[in-house]
Amino acid sequence: MALDRELAEYWLDIEDSEEDPDAEEPPTPEGYTLDTYLLLSIIDGLQGVQAAVIAAAGADPPAVKPMPRPQTALDTVREERRLAVMNSIVDIFKPSAG
Repeated sequence: MALDRELAEYWLDIEDSEEDPDAEEPPTPEGYTLDTYLLLSIIDGLQGVQAAVIAAAGADPPAVKPMPRPQTALDTVREERRLAVMNSIVDIFKPSAG
């Protein structure tokens, strides 16, 4: 099956039709191990060190964006509910139009 060209083209067509260039899916917990966690922590730390060195040199440091961590459906729903509560609090203090 790995050498079947028609099957490979079929799967690539499916992937291309499903891809949204602006949408970035968070990684899933599948295959996420302690090693993966430690490597992501090292990458995040190195980005912080890089930004500190750039700032120490007098330049404007880049924004440090942590590497994406796996998310479960529970995490996604919890974040959506948290954002809904925060938006409702902002709406209370936002001046009404009119």
